[in-house]
Amino acid sequence: MFILQCAGIRFGVSQKPYNFRATEGNAPASAAHRFLSEIGATADSVWFMDQTHSDHVRIVPTHHARPYYGEYIVADCDALITDKKHIALVSRVADCTPILLYDPVQQVQACIHSGWRPTLARIAKKAAAALRTHYGTEPSDLYAFIGPTIGKDSFQVGNEVSALWRDAFDFAESVITYDDPEHDYIDIRETNRRILLEAGVLPARIAIDPADTMTDRRYHSYRNRTGDDYGTNALVSVLV
Repeated sequence: MFILQCAGIRFGVSQKPYNFRATEGNAPASAAHRFLSEIGATADSVWFMDQTHSDHVRIVPTHHARPYYGEYIVADCDALITDKKHIALVSRVADCTPILLYDPVQQVQACIHSGWRPTLARIAKKAAAALRTHYGTEPSDLYAFIGPTIGKDSFQVGNEVSALWRDAFDFAESVITYDDPEHDYIDIRETNRRILLEAGVLPARIAIDPADTMTDRRYHSYRNRTGDDYGTNALVSVLV
């Protein structure tokens, strides 16, 4: 994948047995440092998000953060941006879509959690706009990575969600597949690709991991969980 060849950033999406969910006996910050080592990186600090299914983008470091397992968590946001090296950003997902934006010209990045609500709000486009506002990023300079997420044949939604998609996107019919009178399937991966194109990212600079987290047993899945017992995957990225 071309973005992996960019010298200024290291990133990856975790698989089992890594688990970034905060539970008794499981510290997400420890998982982050172990995973960073696996992808050949280190970080002076690790920044998580509260992930409130919003369209809020925060710059880090920030005073909106609080201590979290020896690292930091940023309140009320679903995207983090930074120009600081050796600061790791984390997007935790268990079927939602992790998205990375990287500008090698300005040496800045955005780490995004795009669940269906942030996707409706075009959070990836807003993160790209924030990179431009704060760091001078040109959208055509961006590289984008859409990580493993729930697949188009797995993401079943009620008609009320399909209606929101049709209201939000003029391309909605191309990403919605009829299931039954009360349900449809939505291609959230393609939706986010279209949003990135709207933001000005060049098609050739968008890399997509095709893995379906609901059916690919390498990944944690909320929809494929057993009761309340589930883990979370994570996109972890750091400028170097």
